[in-house]
Amino acid sequence: MSRIHARLGGTRDRDSGVTIIEIMVAMMVFAMIAVSVAYALTLSLSMGNDNRSREAAANLVAQEIDLNRAVEDLFTLVDADKTTTINGTTFHLHRQTNWVTSVSADATCGSGGGQLKYKRVNVSVTWDGMRASTLPVRADTVIAPGTRINDPTLGTILVSVRGSSGTGKAGVIVSAAPAIPAAGAATLTEIPDPTDAQGCSYILKVVPGNYNVTVSAANSVDVNQVSTPVSFVGVGAGAAASVAFQYDRSGAYTVTYASNAPAGSAILPTNLDTTFMSTYPLYTRTATTSAVSKVYELHPFASGYQIFSGKYVASSATLPGCLSPNPAEWTVPRADGAVGHAVPAVATLPGVPVAATVPMGLVTVTGLNGKFLKAVSQAYAPGTGAAGCGGTMNYSFGQLNSNSVTVALPYGAWRLTSGTALGAETTAVTSGLSAPPPSSVLSGVLTLDPRVVAP
Repeated sequence: MSRIHARLGGTRDRDSGVTIIEIMVAMMVFAMIAVSVAYALTLSLSMGNDNRSREAAANLVAQEIDLNRAVEDLFTLVDADKTTTINGTTFHLHRQTNWVTSVSADATCGSGGGQLKYKRVNVSVTWDGMRASTLPVRADTVIAPGTRINDPTLGTILVSVRGSSGTGKAGVIVSAAPAIPAAGAATLTEIPDPTDAQGCSYILKVVPGNYNVTVSAANSVDVNQVSTPVSFVGVGAGAAASVAFQYDRSGAYTVTYASNAPAGSAILPTNLDTTFMSTYPLYTRTATTSAVSKVYELHPFASGYQIFSGKYVASSATLPGCLSPNPAEWTVPRADGAVGHAVPAVATLPGVPVAATVPMGLVTVTGLNGKFLKAVSQAYAPGTGAAGCGGTMNYSFGQLNSNSVTVALPYGAWRLTSGTALGAETTAVTSGLSAPPPSSVLSGVLTLDPRVVAP
């Protein structure tokens, strides 16, 4: 019995102690406590750093407000962004400014109203590594001009110039002159300042009346492709009138015509029209030479231009327009299913050159060496279903110097005439004409067809 008791007792001693489950539970409890302590320490450090950064940001805001109050010419106080580093932390300061008018409204340079009274300044500071729940440090103030800028018997013109991206355009020259009728307007006694960093210029103490406001800058055009645009504005006593321009450095479009013909093989009309289609109204430019490549300085719309030869005119409820120069208007399928497709848009940035190609209809003319050649657009291209351009396009090729020449024309229906002198092309050309498919010649009518089968 004693021997059995000893065996049982020995077994019980060997099994006594901490089990693996108890160890795992203890480790889990320790880990939870350690994570909580680490989070608390991290949060404490983060909040301490954030508070120190917030104090530094508050000092930066106060300094900026003091500096702004010391500015003598409030017209030079504009929106600005600054970056500074303090004790290894990078701070970002943003200053936003607006004039406040006599009717207690914020006045940007693109909006009119009462006279300018004082400038509202808002300064905000953020910093790298700031906590998501932390708000920027902000301060607002209003600053009155140090000198009188208004006269109750005179007015103000607020001029806004924005670039193609919608941001203010700085350094643009601004002028204003009495319009016709002047309605009392007088020549300015002081030259207006160029636009500031926000694209604003303020013409002060203007005699009431009607004015033409002009902006200009080197190599720049507005949305209507005008290099020195003019806008009419009426100014009243004790009031501010506004005028806005979208104006930017032009993009140089180098356009190569008849790109579907072997280089140098096609002759272009000397007075060829080119249509530039954008999100703004159509713009058409008429050439003065037959050069195959031409450069156009155009407003740099972000969406670019669809470019094709000819004078395209959209249809309306009362007019059929002139649709055939635009390949996208050839919507009736041919027997093989071919249809017209929109020309890809070509875009560029302000001041940046870009190349564009323009395919055209081609026709070979034989037997007219030494004669002068003219093309006249027709109302409809037989079997195309696309509205043509009856007589709206008349293009001259001048005197032909070969018995066989290939000429390029916008897509559509055409008739050719020839003569012995420029302006005397009265003889219809009905023979010696050929055009590569899918274009065709029928009874002297050329159908220059842009339709293709979709890949």
